[in-house]
Amino acid sequence: TFDVRYLEAAIELQRVQTAQFGDAEHGGFFLTAADAEKLIARPKELYDGALPSGNSVSALNLLRLARLTGDPALEALALRTATGFAGTARRAPMAFTQFLCAADFALGPAYEVVIAGKPDAADTRAMLGALNRGFHPNAVVLLRPDAPDAPPITRLAPFTAAQKPIDGKATAYVCRNFACAAPTTDPQEMMSRIGR
Repeated sequence: TFDVRYLEAAIELQRVQTAQFGDAEHGGFFLTAADAEKLIARPKELYDGALPSGNSVSALNLLRLARLTGDPALEALALRTATGFAGTARRAPMAFTQFLCAADFALGPAYEVVIAGKPDAADTRAMLGALNRGFHPNAVVLLRPDAPDAPPITRLAPFTAAQKPIDGKATAYVCRNFACAAPTTDPQEMMSRIGR
């Protein structure tokens, strides 16, 4: 939907998770909150069975949030979470499938795609439609509305402030680790830049 309220909520939930469940000493996240009943030991899971572990999901969520917002602290927290469990995952990779998805995203290539344009315009929809027709697990997509004043997304993802439509046309900015290729107004060219 590209409603910034969802991104705001994700950022706030991540802040709460880090504060209540984060292991500041060794990285990763506990299963119980800091203010929960005290146990002999606070468990921390990584094994990805029928349900992925909280640490694996958190590592990927942190990486995606880091790429959506441009916040390097989130990426550092994700990498700290991942490195804390890398040795275990290396010994039995089939037991850590979601963790390996996070590692794949971290190792890249991963892409930040910003579509700048009028949200309901046909050319903007064509750009978004091209992205929606494929599977791009290592890409995050932001819509930067064309507006006379700075749209709310520029507050949450400051790197989008300069990414505007070219000549009034929907424009795609395809970036790898925030290094952007030349902007394009062609959906096929955009897709070729993310390897599809």
